Amino acid sequence: MLARHRVYQAVKDDILSGVHRIGTKLSVPDLALRYGVSKTPVREALHSLQHEGLVNIVPRIGYFVSYMSVEDVRNLFQVRLILEGASAELAAKHITDLELLDLEQIPCHWTSGNTDSYRQYLKDNRAFHLKVALATRNKYLVELVAGVLDKMQGLLLWELEIRNLPEEFADEHRQLLIALGQRNGVLARQAAELAMEKARRALMDAVMDRT
Repeated sequence: MLARHRVYQAVKDDILSGVHRIGTKLSVPDLALRYGVSKTPVREALHSLQHEGLVNIVPRIGYFVSYMSVEDVRNLFQVRLILEGASAELAAKHITDLELLDLEQIPCHWTSGNTDSYRQYLKDNRAFHLKVALATRNKYLVELVAGVLDKMQGLLLWELEIRNLPEEFADEHRQLLIALGQRNGVLARQAAELAMEKARRALMDAVMDRT
């Protein structure tokens, strides 16, 4: 694997898992040391991540994990509400028993105040929602859901800290699993949309408090 591809994936994984938080400045020399490469593949990787919306480049200042304005957060939640509601409803029509079993086996919990458990939850939660999208049998919907999830991973980490209710998150996944198991598209959409609305309210309140 070329160095720039390896660094690109490593930096992306670290952003998505919360190692690099929203708004954090990314030092090219530090990243080169961290990943054991020269500065050139690091810069190439950061430019690739800029195109995905995960990194902002400020001329003559540096590279930053993308910061989101109030409007950015509002718009992303609108898109995620549309996509994940549709994903859940369509998945209910096509999901197999084996896919349901796979979903049920994905852990859906973390320990309050434990950063490592937060990061593991981010990975598990992303896997859960992508598997739901995959069950739709619509590759374009999967790509769209994946893109929005990637952009929102930093917000999800913030949400875990704000809501601090692991049992509530677990129940949201359970309600969606129940609807999918019943092959009830309407209930599946409602479960997905209710979870998104709770997250939106919590994060919008937090964002407004910081502005």
